[in-house]
Amino acid sequence: MYFPTEVFLWLKSRDKTFIHKQLADIISRSSDGDTLQQILLHVHMPNHWGLVFIDLLKSALCFDDGLKTKVPFSLLSTIKQLLDLLSEMFPTNVALQTKFWGCASSFQHFGIPSQVAVDSRMIVMGSCGVGVIVAARDFIVRGPSSVNNFQWQYCEMHVHRRNLMLQILKWRK
Repeated sequence: MYFPTEVFLWLKSRDKTFIHKQLADIISRSSDGDTLQQILLHVHMPNHWGLVFIDLLKSALCFDDGLKTKVPFSLLSTIKQLLDLLSEMFPTNVALQTKFWGCASSFQHFGIPSQVAVDSRMIVMGSCGVGVIVAARDFIVRGPSSVNNFQWQYCEMHVHRRNLMLQILKWRK
């Protein structure tokens, strides 16, 4: 399940009814909350993007970005809040009923390729965002087997940007 970055704004509202409605709307478009197994969430940090991958079956919280930056300070508590709300909404989903979420103290890295510039094609605004989109695509297609197993590099961003633009144009038709 992919959640948009607006989740962070929804959770700040503290209005449970509103948040439940937003989450239910997203989930109803593509999945059944009772069978939810993995969650993806793009994270915008000042001038940079990262990705959260939650493997509900393995009780794993993962965060990564191409620069290996520190996990944003409030991210863990926000993700725990999201998981608690999902647990309330889908009480029959056993993967959401774990005590792991309450005591989890950190995120694992999932091995997104390094964005440290080794090629002039990598030093372009938006490479981190495209990298996060490509990593999310890999999780959607291959699931948890993507962890530490990405088949792309940031020096290929010109190809990924082109492919992303072609896909956007295709969706437009």
